Parts: sequence; structure tokens; C-alpha cells
Amino acid sequence: MIHQKRNNFLQTHQEDFLTAFVVLICLVLLTFFPTNGASQKITSGIVFLFIAPLLYLKLILKKNLADFGWRLGDWKSGLVFSAVYLVFALLITYALFNRTPFLKEYQLPLATTNNFWYFIFYELVIVGIFVAIYEIFFRGFVMFYLSAKTGFYSVLYQFFLFFLFFWATGNLNWNIVPFLIVAFFSGLATFKSRSLLYSFATSLFFLIIFDSLVIKFAR
Repeated sequence: MIHQKRNNFLQTHQEDFLTAFVVLICLVLLTFFPTNGASQKITSGIVFLFIAPLLYLKLILKKNLADFGWRLGDWKSGLVFSAVYLVFALLITYALFNRTPFLKEYQLPLATTNNFWYFIFYELVIVGIFVAIYEIFFRGFVMFYLSAKTGFYSVLYQFFLFFLFFWATGNLNWNIVPFLIVAFFSGLATFKSRSLLYSFATSLFFLIIFDSLVIKFAR
């Protein structure tokens, strides 16, 4: 009887175990795959946090990507929760600037503080790519897979995984803080709208404002 129950449990949750394994492998490969320089890190992120999970969803699980945020979704909820997201994120930013040594510890590339066009390139291209792949992997892949099983708790689970990933790899520092802010509120906006579009746009907009404020107040 126990053996049969165990087999039934394994068969019932086979897809869940396989998906958890894929998530773990993607993060491990991203961490330990040898990279040299920003361009290789970006390429590695695209391969392991974007291409690999999408291939897994389409070729192995035969899932519809629309169910993982690749659609317009509920645009009213998207706009409302993105606006709420932005307000709360900016309030946290105000507290961060005034109540912590954040401005002394946070580091931007020197060229972004001296060259407007490089700042725009850095935010839209470099930061934009990382925002996109984090959205696709943690909110699109992880959160939407879990949301069918755990509902709203999937927002918290993807945030915890995001935090745990940077903590486990020794990269939990002041420069990750704005992405942690993004991770929670973005998850909430994505969950409510069922789309990655609004959270991506709001996250990138917030980070551009965030870095602009850093440059202004850190001088």
C-alpha cells in the first residue's frame, strides 16, 4: 500500500519534479558557466534564463506560452497594479536613500554618471536585457508554473527563489537591492495582469528613475 501510494505520488508530480530540476539546472549553469565580461554574462543569461526554459515549455511540456505571460493579458489590471507598484517602489527608494548607507555603497559604471548617451544605452540595453530575462525566468517561467498550483503564494515563492539565488551565489549586495524591489512588485503586477508586458515596462521605467536619482543625490 505504501509503495503504491509512493508510486502514485511520483507519477502525479512527475512534471513538477522535472520542472524543479530544470529550474535548478538553469540557475546552476548560469552560476558556474565560465564567462568573461559583460557581453558573455548577458549571453549566458539569455541562454539559461530565456532560451532554455522556453524550449522546455514548448518542446517538453508542450505548453502554450500565453499561459506563461506571453500575451497582452488584463490591460486594466496591468496598468492599475503597475501604477501601484511604481508608487510603492518609489516610497521604498526614498526610505532606502534616507535611512540606509545605500548611496555610499551602490555602484554605477562611471561613464553613466558623465555621459548621458551612455546612461541611456546602459539602461535600455544592458539593464533592459537583465530585466527581461529575470522577468521571463522568475515571473514568467517559475511564477506562472506555480500559480496554477499555489495561487497568490507563487508571487512570494518566485521572490524567495530570486533572493535565495543571489544569496547562494554570494551576489547579494547593495546593487541587487533595486532588483529585489522589482522582483516582488513585478511579481504582483504580473500575477494580476497575467502578462509580462506591464511588469517589464514598469520595472525598466522604475530602474531608469532609480539610477537617475542615484546619480543626482550621490554627487
